Amino acid sequence: MRTVKGTAIAVLVAIYTLALGWPRAIAPLWAQTATNPLIAPVPPPAAPAQLPAPVTTAIAPILAPVPTLALATPTPSVRAFNCSCSGPGSGTNWMGVVNAPGYFAARQSAVGACVAYNRNREPPPPTQTARSAVTTSVPTLPGANVPGAAAQLTSTLPGALNGSSAIDLQNCSNCVCD
Repeated sequence: MRTVKGTAIAVLVAIYTLALGWPRAIAPLWAQTATNPLIAPVPPPAAPAQLPAPVTTAIAPILAPVPTLALATPTPSVRAFNCSCSGPGSGTNWMGVVNAPGYFAARQSAVGACVAYNRNREPPPPTQTARSAVTTSVPTLPGANVPGAAAQLTSTLPGALNGSSAIDLQNCSNCVCD
């Protein structure tokens, strides 16, 4: 065992001696620290030649201007609406066609046409029984026939509804148009 250790130490000393360059003739083989003054240094590579500027028409074509679109504005056109009108608790009082630009205007026109129709229509034939006046009359209070009382005013103000037009309007209060 002593011999193996001694041999290993001798081999390591020999390797370090050669690596550190003890014999000066072998030292340049291990490391190239000095340059040869007889050999000229190699110049660095030259930069590439300057490229010409690209031609702009070759990269992107000239775009044609896009025309601006006209703003679309809705123009209400008058069209025909089929309408029917009724009142609360009554059947259809009027059916007809009205011309209007929209549903809301058609409904308003239908109410006006229904009221005009109910005012101008002929009275029902005598075979039909009319409502009795007893069920629809309002009882009068004592002293209601005093001159100047509100019950005796028969004239209506301009633009105001009288009793018959209010009933006609109520009979035409539910108008539907399609």
